[in-house]
Amino acid sequence: MPARYLPQLEKGLFFLLLALLFWAPLPFASARIWSGALLAGLVAALLLCWLLLWLAGAASLGAQLRQRMRLPLLLLVLLLLWIALQCLPLPPQVVAWLSPAAFQWHTSPGWIPLSLDPAYTRHYLLLGAAYTGGFFLTLVLVNTRERLTQLLWLLVLSGSFQAIYGTLMLLSGLEWGFFVEKYVGRGVATGTFVNRNHLAGYLVMCLAAGTGLLYAQIGSQGSGSPPLREQLRRGLRLLLSSRLRLRVLLALMVITLVLTRSRMGNAAFFISLLFAGAVMQYAGQYFSRRLALLLLSLVVVDMAILSRWFGFDRLLDRLASTQTETEARSANLPQLLDYAGDFLFTGSGGGSFYGVFPRYQAVEAKVVYIHAHNDYLQFIGELGLPGALLLAAFVLLGLRMALEVLRTRRSRLLHGVAFAVVMAIAWALLHAAVDFNLQIPANALTFVVLLALAWVARTLPSRGSLRSAEPK
Repeated sequence: MPARYLPQLEKGLFFLLLALLFWAPLPFASARIWSGALLAGLVAALLLCWLLLWLAGAASLGAQLRQRMRLPLLLLVLLLLWIALQCLPLPPQVVAWLSPAAFQWHTSPGWIPLSLDPAYTRHYLLLGAAYTGGFFLTLVLVNTRERLTQLLWLLVLSGSFQAIYGTLMLLSGLEWGFFVEKYVGRGVATGTFVNRNHLAGYLVMCLAAGTGLLYAQIGSQGSGSPPLREQLRRGLRLLLSSRLRLRVLLALMVITLVLTRSRMGNAAFFISLLFAGAVMQYAGQYFSRRLALLLLSLVVVDMAILSRWFGFDRLLDRLASTQTETEARSANLPQLLDYAGDFLFTGSGGGSFYGVFPRYQAVEAKVVYIHAHNDYLQFIGELGLPGALLLAAFVLLGLRMALEVLRTRRSRLLHGVAFAVVMAIAWALLHAAVDFNLQIPANALTFVVLLALAWVARTLPSRGSLRSAEPK
């Protein structure tokens, strides 16, 4: 192939990454064995293509990115090695010493693994490799401000599609998910997800990307009040601008977020939005009146509209009627703590919760849980403290990188990206206490991609002679 076509192939690879991110939520959020394996296969294909382009000299790594990406990738690779170790057969004496609880579960003679469900742990390892691949591909392919903006827009458009589809299915009464009639979640918006809480989590991440993008589009204005003619001109420009279209899409996603009736999904959205705004004001070491007005419009204006036309009052009633002591999630907390405590050091194996936890449930329990309604305890129970600490270090490293962007960069676009990362992390930390969004492949991949944008925003080169055209 002529060398002149190689850069176009690298650009095409970036658009394939965007297509992959749009596809991930469609087949039941890739939360089925087949759709999760397909997602991993697609990521592997993109990685192979990038490697071939790199060998051909059509793809490269900047020196600063190469230096800064080592630690997060090391954490992810160590986590993958830990999960792989859980699958390996070991001498019974070693397993008995490392994990007495796991040793008591095994009945077969010979060498045994730490995982109590090795088959699913291998699938879990495959998904982990897909998330790591998605993180790496984001780092190496989002190498310009234009591509950074396009990725943010892709998340907004994907979230808007889920919002439109979920709302139409709810209001029309068709109640279809991904080409099949919904068997759970009827009467609420779920999009192509199975669970309304996971659609809510996905929408919050897309709203974080959209809010950061909207902040980047806020233009500077001179002091004083402009004449009427200039005000009219600005108003016409606003009506024709992408900023208005973006604002409409954000409002649409907020509407659908309310229609999910997800209590923590909605609460985490507003809390993480305000938290990210406060962090941005503090870390940026200046007060942005425009940012404050933007956040105020998202919280107050949208809430006022939604409470009147889209049932926000019903969501508030559901929040007010919640009784902690009668919630199954709270009722299972002692059993979850027992489960996590028994496998504290080595874990029961990635993805093994479904098969292990029923032994800890009460005899009269009528519900079989596929996942714990608590990401923290499920990660500790399945991966043990070593795996959970590696995950925590990776997320905190992403938060640190976002704060560095706010302190050291001067671009509104990069500040908007940092805002999106902080908001996504705050949402994940809140929602993880009562749900399992990060066990859902589409949400986990989107979250990892958003974290990768913190490193992208930190390492993107300045525009140099084009700096005057850069949003400040």
